[in-house]
This record gives sequence, C-alpha cells and structure tokens, in this order.
Amino acid sequence: MNKLVADDLGLLAYGRIKKMILENRLVPGKKIVQEKLAAELGISRTPLRTALQMLEAEYLVKSIPRRGMVVREFSNREIAEVYDCRIALECTAVRLFTKLGSKKHIAELQQFFRPFEGKTAEDIDTKAYQKADSQFHDALIKHCGNGFLTQLFNKGNLLIWINRIGLIRPPEETLPEHLAIIDAIERADVEAAESLAKIHLDKSKRLILKLIANEE
Repeated sequence: MNKLVADDLGLLAYGRIKKMILENRLVPGKKIVQEKLAAELGISRTPLRTALQMLEAEYLVKSIPRRGMVVREFSNREIAEVYDCRIALECTAVRLFTKLGSKKHIAELQQFFRPFEGKTAEDIDTKAYQKADSQFHDALIKHCGNGFLTQLFNKGNLLIWINRIGLIRPPEETLPEHLAIIDAIERADVEAAESLAKIHLDKSKRLILKLIANEE
C-alpha cells in the first residue's frame, strides 16, 4: 500500500475509532480485536495500527502484554491526577473568560442550566444534566480567549475523560455552584469566579481522594 494512502486511511480510522470510544461503542477495559475492527472500518491492518498508535499517544488506548490493545480505563489515582490538571487549566480559563466573555457567551452558560432551575432532585434528568455540565465546562475552555490553553486542554483529552468519569456529585449539589460561578462571571468579578470554580472542582477531587484512601 502506498505510504501516503496508508497515512490518510490511518488518520481517517483514528477519527472514527476515537468517535467510537467517545460514544461508548468501545468501552473502557475492552480488548480491541484488530481483525474485527479493521473489517468493520473497511481498512487493512497497516492504517489501523497507525490509528491505534495515535490513540495510544493520546492515552485513549493502551497496549497490555499478552492481552493486546485495550480501551484505556483510568484508576481513581489517575482520575485525581486528571483533576489536578483540570483545576489548573480550567481555573485559569474562568479567570480569562470573566475578563473577556461576551454577553452572548455568558447567556450561553446560563442557558445550559435553565431547564434544571427550580426542580427537585427527583425531577432532574441526570443524563440531561450531565450533558449540560459538560457543555458548560467546554464553553468556559472554548471561549476563554487563549487558544493555546484550549489546545492544551483538548490535546490532553481532559474533557473526554471527565465525561467518561461522569457526574461525581449529584446535580442538586453542583447546580447552585454552577449558577454561582455564572453570576460571578456576569458581574465581572474575576477573583470570585476563579475562587468559586476552584472550590467547585476541588470538592469533586476530594471525593476521589476518599475513594483512593478506602482502597488502600
């Protein structure tokens, strides 16, 4: 196979496999049967290997001796490390967003949580809330005005793993925190917005650390 063609097919396969991981069609811990996946994608093993190497570099899959390639799953300790990175980058993004965020982008943040305001815990659709939560944090990163920070966040696939982890705390606990962050942003209170974001993320990290302590 021509190398350029193989590289193009590898890049295409990378995008399709990554989408399968994001959509949970390839679940964490599951072995990737390369012959089956290559047939499903309609490609040979050469571009598939290229795609898997790219995904391994992004910590989305990993090679395990005598088992083969699997979709990566994070331990609680690794999740805590993800949160360390998330707190550092996202709190900076909140600070920048508060300084630069347009009325349009602030209204977008508010819109994410409007369907859940005034509802009891039993009435909140957890799946819908998780989507809103993800969109909220994604928008903060996307519209912070620092392209390099956004690229760092995206290259590390932090939002992907955060979404895969799911909600660590219930909506009735985090909804008021989200709304308080948005209120501080709307008031252009940079210090308050950054502080509230750090407290919000740190509470989730502390729960993960408790799980680690219970495991030891």
